[in-house]
Amino acid sequence: MINQSVFSEIMEKKTILTCLLFMLAIISAPAAHAGRLEAGRFTANDTLAVGTRVPTPVTFQQTFDVPPIVVAISDQVGGNSASIRITNITTTGFNALVIEPDNFDGRHLAQSVQYIAVEPGRHILPGGDAIEARRTNTSAVQLGPGVSGSAGSTPVFFTAPLANTATVLAQIQTANSETRDVPTQSSRPHITALTFNASNAGFQLALERSQSAIGTVLTETVGWIAFPSARNESFPDINGVTINWGAANSGNTVRGWDDGCFSVSLPVTSSTVVAVAKKRTRFNGDGGWFRYCSFNASTIGLRVDEDTDQDNERSVAAGDAESAAIIAFSRPFHANLRAEIEVTKVSATISGTSLNGFSLPGAIREYIVTVRNVGNAPPNLGSLIINDTLSPNTDLLVTNIEGSGSGPVAIAEVNGTALLNFSFTDLAATDDSLFFLDSGNTLITPTADANGADDNVAILRIQPSGTLEGNRGTGPGEFNLRYRARIK
Repeated sequence: MINQSVFSEIMEKKTILTCLLFMLAIISAPAAHAGRLEAGRFTANDTLAVGTRVPTPVTFQQTFDVPPIVVAISDQVGGNSASIRITNITTTGFNALVIEPDNFDGRHLAQSVQYIAVEPGRHILPGGDAIEARRTNTSAVQLGPGVSGSAGSTPVFFTAPLANTATVLAQIQTANSETRDVPTQSSRPHITALTFNASNAGFQLALERSQSAIGTVLTETVGWIAFPSARNESFPDINGVTINWGAANSGNTVRGWDDGCFSVSLPVTSSTVVAVAKKRTRFNGDGGWFRYCSFNASTIGLRVDEDTDQDNERSVAAGDAESAAIIAFSRPFHANLRAEIEVTKVSATISGTSLNGFSLPGAIREYIVTVRNVGNAPPNLGSLIINDTLSPNTDLLVTNIEGSGSGPVAIAEVNGTALLNFSFTDLAATDDSLFFLDSGNTLITPTADANGADDNVAILRIQPSGTLEGNRGTGPGEFNLRYRARIK
C-alpha cells in the first residue's frame, strides 16, 4: 500500500527563529537578536550662564530595543578639571552633564563629546567577533593620597572569553553618591569609572575618587563595553553603509594635564572617525581620568585630568604614564544587527521502490536541510538550534552516513560561508551537536534495529557550535544537513 503521507521531492520553507542568547546557560536577549549599537558626537551645554545649568539631552539616532550602555569622552575645553556624567539612559536617549570636582566652581564651558552606545548582552558581530556589554553595580573605590578608606575593586567576568585581551570602556550610569547641586556647585564626591587588569576573560572594576576626600561613595551602576583588542572588522549600519571598527590597548604613554597632549594611534583611520578612550591602568597614585586634547583621522590626543583636592598639581610622572583602551568607528552610525534564519528541506528516494511519486514501505529517503542566514549579522554563539520533526511514517537511520564514526547526520558548509562547527561523538553523547528526541520531546539514545533504524526518534535536534555568518553582499551564510530515513 502506498504511504500517502510521505511526499516525493517535497519542499518545505519555514523560518526558524534563533533561540535565546546562550539558551543552554543564560537567557538574556530576544530570539534572533544580535543587537543595536551606535556611535556619535554631541556638544554638552555651557553651564556658565544660569539658564544653561542643566544636563544636555542627547537623542539616539534610532530608538533602541532596550536601554543601552553609554560610554563617552569629553574634550579639553576649559581650564578647570571636568568629566562628563551620563544619566537617565532610555531607549531614545540620555542626559549628559559636564561636572567639576572640588576646588572648582562647578560651571564649565561647552564641551565636544564622543560616545558609544551598545545594548546589553553578548553579541556576535559580522566577521565572528564576540563583544559584550553589561551593567555592574559596585561601591569599590580606588583613591589617592589623603583620602580615607580602603582601596578595592570588583572582579567582572565575561560570559565566555573574548578572542583577545579585552579593550574595555566603562562609564558610571547613575549619580547615587552626588550630594551637591551640580553644576551650580562642584561635584561631591567626584567619581569616575576605572577598569584595570583586563584579560580575555574579564577585568577589575572600581569607582575612581582620585583625591576627592569629602563625601561618601555609594553603590553606583557602571556600564561597560568590551571588544577584543587588536581586531578590525566591519558591519552595515541601518542605511547599508559599511562601518569599519577597531579596538586597541595602547602603550603606557599618556601623562597628565600639566604635561602636555599625548598622541595615540586610532585602530581605525577615517576622516569621519568616532572614538572613545578610557584609562585601563592606574600607575599614577593620584588617579584621574581621560580627556581628549586633539583628534584627527588617525590619532587621538589624550591627557590624564585629575582634581586638586589634596594638591594643586595635575601631572603624571613619565614612569607612571597610563595606557588607553580605545574603540573607534569609521563614522557616526546606528546599526541594527540581526540574524534572519531560513530553512529549506528537500527529500528524494535513494533506494527501494517509489510509485507515482510516492515511496513504498522499505524505501530509503534522503533528506537535505539547507540553513541560511539572510540577515545582516550572525546569531549569537550557541543560539542556533534546528529541530526537524520526522514524519511518523518514517524510521530514522541511526547508522553512520559517511563512514565509521560519522553518525547519522552529515553537515557541509556552502561556499565556506558558515562560521560554525558540527561535532558527533556517539549516539549517547549529550555534549556534541546532535540530539534525538521522542514524541514526548524527551532526549533518548537511539538503538539501531535490524534495518539500522530506530522508530522511537521523532525529532532531530542539531545545535552546531560557533555561529552562522550573515549576508554581507557575498551571499548568506549557509550550510546543509543530510540524513536518511526508512519508510514504514
